[in-house]
Amino acid sequence: MDDQGKRLIVALVISFAFLFVYQRYWLPPAPTTVEETAKETGPAVVEKISPAQETSAVPYEPLKVIAATDERIINISTPLYRARLSNRGGVISSFKLTRYRQDIKDPESLVEMVRVMEEGLLPMAAEFIAAGGPLGFSQALFQVEGTDLTLQAGQNDKIIFRYRTAEGLEMVKTLTFFADTYRVEISVKLQNRSEQTLRGRATLVWAPGLEPPEGGEKSSMFSASRYGYQGALYQEGGGRPDKVKGRKLEGQRNFEGPFNWIASEDMYFVAALMPSDDSMGALARKGSGDRVEVGVFAQLELPPGTAASMDAAAYIGPKEMSSLKVVSESLVKTIELGIFGFIAKPILDMLNFFYKYVGNYGLSIIIVSALIKIVFIPFSTISHRSMKKMSKLQPKINALRDRYKKDRDKLNQEIMKLYQENKVNPASGCLPILVQIPVFFALYRALLGAIELRHAPFYFWITDLSAKDPIYITPIIMGATMVLQQKMTPVTGDPRQAKLMMFMPVVFTALFLSFPSGLVVYWTVNNVLTVAHQYWMNKSLKLEEAAAEAIAEAEEPKKGKGKKK
Repeated sequence: MDDQGKRLIVALVISFAFLFVYQRYWLPPAPTTVEETAKETGPAVVEKISPAQETSAVPYEPLKVIAATDERIINISTPLYRARLSNRGGVISSFKLTRYRQDIKDPESLVEMVRVMEEGLLPMAAEFIAAGGPLGFSQALFQVEGTDLTLQAGQNDKIIFRYRTAEGLEMVKTLTFFADTYRVEISVKLQNRSEQTLRGRATLVWAPGLEPPEGGEKSSMFSASRYGYQGALYQEGGGRPDKVKGRKLEGQRNFEGPFNWIASEDMYFVAALMPSDDSMGALARKGSGDRVEVGVFAQLELPPGTAASMDAAAYIGPKEMSSLKVVSESLVKTIELGIFGFIAKPILDMLNFFYKYVGNYGLSIIIVSALIKIVFIPFSTISHRSMKKMSKLQPKINALRDRYKKDRDKLNQEIMKLYQENKVNPASGCLPILVQIPVFFALYRALLGAIELRHAPFYFWITDLSAKDPIYITPIIMGATMVLQQKMTPVTGDPRQAKLMMFMPVVFTALFLSFPSGLVVYWTVNNVLTVAHQYWMNKSLKLEEAAAEAIAEAEEPKKGKGKKK
């Protein structure tokens, strides 16, 4: 072997020897991660870590538990709400809206946004879930930095909660409140002061959900809230929100980002959580009383001596369009306006516009109903004229039915021939009505779910336009106007069918007994205006017929003189 080969062998031996000694004595042992421990404890909760997650180094400190010894309550007061925080979990234990009452007869019964249960989590409970399960932050006694807050217009302030486990994982939760909006900002910062890399999921939840439990208020036939959706909602992009129904929910459902918000709502109020960046996800799960808990989460990886933050904003308040827009334009979608929402939204704006001048939502409904009726007068006129012409042909149509009662094809041919000879288009009576249907349904949805009508008085016995008429006067008046309307409508179909249609006012009256009185007021006003228009049309048509007959009579003598010549 030449000298070059010997030198190569010696170099390889020295290299392997150095590598062995380095690995054996100098290389620090690989840290034991939560992910590795999961192989012994069960399936790992850890998922792919978002590369966009912010991490920053924090200095090492001697490990010591940071915790409070007793529960402490912090009060927050603003012009819009009164909140109460607890350092047990660093949560919101009460959030009362000062401008809305639960019971119209009790001025002190403010709407409570926190549905406290005997067990379970409370709003803004944060947790870190490692492979071995939750680390217990949601029930821990946090130290508090800050005191009771009373915020005036234009002000904002924050409360800080701090807790550190014996293993060295520290959570710093900051809640920032604003006097002029229902927005609350939440920052959850996790600092790893241990010597192990921690991997897992940080969560922030609103619990329990706002929807009533099974068998609760929603099951009542006479509750206005039974007509609207109550539960969890999730929205991504600019489309309609997806409903997350508790009865169909099994376990926990995760939504990967990006998304706009996830929320829990009832008929008139909503609590929504909005992420700070697209790397965060959303979750929904069935909690206490079958209510759906909603939340946001972030996948975190915390090497020793690092920190990471999960930030979000919350809207906790009424489904009032102006208040929602202040926080986020997308939150307006929490107001369920149906497939004709693009029509219902301007109608709501009109209601609020007229309310500024008349100071009564009942009067505002009457004005908007009248304006909509005026817009559709041309269509109604065309429809009424067409139906009047068809009613004149009804005796001839009945005669054709008797003649061709055993030959349907021949009957239809003769009827169409009769229409052509008299220049009558059957569709002209229906099409104007079809044009009005989307507007009717839009107005129906706008009035049914408008928080503006909640506890809004009208006059006399109607003290709440969102509740049913307590003595059923308006539904009975509405039924009477429907009967009068049918009496004045020209009969164009089968007489037997016309008699059957006379039962419709009875059916509608029974249905509207439990409807919100604001909706009944609209329908009644619409019927009254329709009756007035039909009366005017019938008078006009009679005058036109009389004028036509007078002209015809005046022309007959002239024709007679012409013949004599």
